[in-house]
Amino acid sequence: MITAEKCIEHLAGMVRIPTVSNAELAKMDFTKFDELHAYLKESYPLVHKTLSLETVGKAGLLYLWKGTGKSEQLPMVLMAHQDVVPEGDPALWKYPPYSGVVEEGKLWGRGTTDCKCNLMSILEAVEHLIETGFQPDYDLYLSFGYNEEVMGGEQPAAQAAVDLLRSRGITPGCVVDECGGVHKGNGKGYEGMIASIIIAEKGYADFEIYVEHKGGHSSVPPKDSAMKLLAQAVIAIEENPFPFRITESVKENMQASASLMEGEVGELMKDIEGNWDKLLPYIDADPQLSAMFRTTTAVTMAQGSEQANILPQRCSVTVNCRALEGDTLEVLQKHFEDIVPEGVKVRLIKGGNPPKASKLHTHAYDLIQSICEENYPGIITIPGYMLGGTDSRYFSDISDCVYRFGSFLSNGGWGPAHAANECIPVDILTTGPEFFVKLITRY
Repeated sequence: MITAEKCIEHLAGMVRIPTVSNAELAKMDFTKFDELHAYLKESYPLVHKTLSLETVGKAGLLYLWKGTGKSEQLPMVLMAHQDVVPEGDPALWKYPPYSGVVEEGKLWGRGTTDCKCNLMSILEAVEHLIETGFQPDYDLYLSFGYNEEVMGGEQPAAQAAVDLLRSRGITPGCVVDECGGVHKGNGKGYEGMIASIIIAEKGYADFEIYVEHKGGHSSVPPKDSAMKLLAQAVIAIEENPFPFRITESVKENMQASASLMEGEVGELMKDIEGNWDKLLPYIDADPQLSAMFRTTTAVTMAQGSEQANILPQRCSVTVNCRALEGDTLEVLQKHFEDIVPEGVKVRLIKGGNPPKASKLHTHAYDLIQSICEENYPGIITIPGYMLGGTDSRYFSDISDCVYRFGSFLSNGGWGPAHAANECIPVDILTTGPEFFVKLITRY
């Protein structure tokens, strides 16, 4: 039986284990992941007795609940990631970041919302279904990576899981990962319930823009320094953004959301292509809208010499890019090379092309929508578009039906992910497992 007490207990136990990821494998403490795996086995004995389990990469978990074979549905994959970002300054936290305490009606700690709550929900639902005697008629996979927060790092766990499934000829008919979900209001005048089923996300890339120079003593600076050249490159990047353009998945999102927006912009969004010229001033003035309609480039890091009186032999900035469909790594590289001054070099640090958008109104999409409508009468469903990234982007290579839908009701009481005081209200914790029970049994 799914109870609030079990959900609280199990999520708190997961939060107390600091499974922090790092882009460099050597800097990760994998004993913490071992500890989490042991905790999962203890907390969900029926899952570990009934499902087969493989370790993928260093700490990825891939479970298989073998179906009866009576269904013609392709396998379903449910996803969450085990890793969390560092806690930052503990002094900024109201309660210790790995305490998993319940205070003020909330469970506090790093990973409560991103995304050990999803890990708990999926396992809670499967444990409950096994307890009731249920067995799926299709194959159900659970894929839990360990380096989502560093975009896969050196060895993306989700990519390894995809490679493994592909090698076995497995094509998922549905993949469900974090993000999206159910919330009240949209901040643009609509106060009703909204279900956001995210069908696409941007690509991710980090580029290094750098200058190499002979260096020297700062008391004899050259006329044109390396820093000056690099600064000119930064200005060129800032002054030459990618153009606004319309993609199909963003158009689907905006036109579905148009009736929920107050004012002229809502009316214009009902026909984006027909009203494009009128919409451009609104898009340009709103950073959120701007990010929906263009590939973004943000200069986020800078490096020079190690001491104030040394001219750098090498100075650089890092540019973080979130790419719209169609803007590949090659397109990004050429864009930077075309606009920076001569003598400035461009190097891809890491990244991937935008994943393809998933199909609308498939069996899986419509099932998620129908469950939301059943749980929250009067709810409006929109196909969401994500500016950030998830592990599910890798699964877009083997499935046309990848949906980011976190299953929980977000009632406004959640603490910020990736910041101090991350927390989740305890009174909504059962909404996640209850959604997955319906999804698994009706798929």
